[in-house]
Amino acid sequence: MKLNWGLSWFSVAILLVWMVLAFSCVSSQQPQKVKLDPVSEQFLDNVSFIILPVEEKIFREMPPEDRGEFIRDFWARRDPDPSTPGNEYRQTYYTRLAIADRAFKVGKPGRKTDRGRIYILFGPPTNVITKSMGDVPYEQRGFVKANPLESGTITERATEIWIYDNYPEYFAGPLRLVFVDYYGTGDYRLETKLEITPFSMVAPEWDPPNLAKYQWVGEIAQDEKTAADLSIFDYNATAVTSLLGEGLVAQVKVDIPFARLDFRQEGENYTYDLLLSVEIRDGQKNIITHQAEEIGNSLSLELLKSNISNQVNIHREWTLDLPPQSFYIYISVTDKVRGKRLRKLLKVTS
Repeated sequence: MKLNWGLSWFSVAILLVWMVLAFSCVSSQQPQKVKLDPVSEQFLDNVSFIILPVEEKIFREMPPEDRGEFIRDFWARRDPDPSTPGNEYRQTYYTRLAIADRAFKVGKPGRKTDRGRIYILFGPPTNVITKSMGDVPYEQRGFVKANPLESGTITERATEIWIYDNYPEYFAGPLRLVFVDYYGTGDYRLETKLEITPFSMVAPEWDPPNLAKYQWVGEIAQDEKTAADLSIFDYNATAVTSLLGEGLVAQVKVDIPFARLDFRQEGENYTYDLLLSVEIRDGQKNIITHQAEEIGNSLSLELLKSNISNQVNIHREWTLDLPPQSFYIYISVTDKVRGKRLRKLLKVTS
């Protein structure tokens, strides 16, 4: 009897599981990010030395039709003098990129070598000391006299020492970078321990010039570079599609960090003002359904600093029906204080 009773409950359990699967989500998956086109891939390759991780994340997640505006903003943030017709930073960067590709090419583009990367970020060195394998150093390319400390040194492998007299991020005297050609191929590897980041060649101007918030974040993070990174507006957006009965639905979630918002000062408080929207579009990107929500609040300086320090997010969720012809989910957040809209794009897979 006990065995039969157990089998009976086992059968009921199987039936219940079947019913749950039949009348609830039987499958779910994350929509795919839209792949980059060759032009976009080339842009990322060109700026790989100076693009910040948050900027690359934004670029990969946004709709293709928004990437042109992103590229304009990308260079504008780095323009040392917006009053001039040209962008000196961009001109310098692409000039160095072209020189590095030609000068340091060794079976691969010069930009892919250590010397090419340093040249692109730091520019030409003040002096170069060259040591052939088994030789003493000699002066090269008309540079100033070699450092006396290098005289008479016998090297086991071909070596180059690049000297920068006035590198702005290095205060312990001239910056000396040692490159070694271990295999005699001309591909010199950087041996000097040095932190090299996209900020190694980045302009101090950031968009927008919200100095008050910049200072708050700097105080909290104790790092000006982090503060500059956080001044770039971004948020996280995800969507999960599920088959509910005979229909497909999407659960969309948006998380907006307080640290990435701009604020309007009103008396002693600071106000944020956002417009969030989600659009379902067909294969021709025509809007099928649209849902929007305005979000705003006024916070004291203490609460705002606390939210930034504790990495608090503004969180919103939507559950939307997906018609059969749905192909894309557009998620948009407009920071009205900043005057900027940032969209993310996800592709629905059946």
